[in-house]
Amino acid sequence: MQIEIGKIQDKDIKKAKEFCLGIFKEMGWDKGFVYGFDNLKDFFSGKREVFFVARFKERIVACGGLKELSQNEGLLKRFYVAKEFRGKGLAEKMIKKIKEFAKEKRYKTIVLDIFKNNERAKKFFQKQGFRVFIPSSSEKWLESQHPEKFQFRKINL
Repeated sequence: MQIEIGKIQDKDIKKAKEFCLGIFKEMGWDKGFVYGFDNLKDFFSGKREVFFVARFKERIVACGGLKELSQNEGLLKRFYVAKEFRGKGLAEKMIKKIKEFAKEKRYKTIVLDIFKNNERAKKFFQKQGFRVFIPSSSEKWLESQHPEKFQFRKINL
């Protein structure tokens, strides 16, 4: 199976939005946290930010990005894998790519949020070395203001 992982391109903007919205719908997640989808390339456009997409025959089958939360912390956002590609090693390849980018940009830590009912993601990130923590509420990180809905994890690089 030939899957190509690369930075989001202009041609991917609409497909990426549809892919992310589809994941939210599939999982039944709170749509109050659907933001940045209109143009994920712009949403992750900071000098120390990136958004990767995985393509299989021109179809987006996974994505994930890193936003700058602080000088030392990168915030992993919009990390999704299509249902039929789960459990096949693609998520590991995506997280490796994001970690490499984070190290290149000299982040010391990657943090993330997981909807509390997303057991599969909790297990995946635990296996990848991410540990549960309680973040300070941040204006730059909407989900950090909602500990009743999310579990938070981090990994030191």
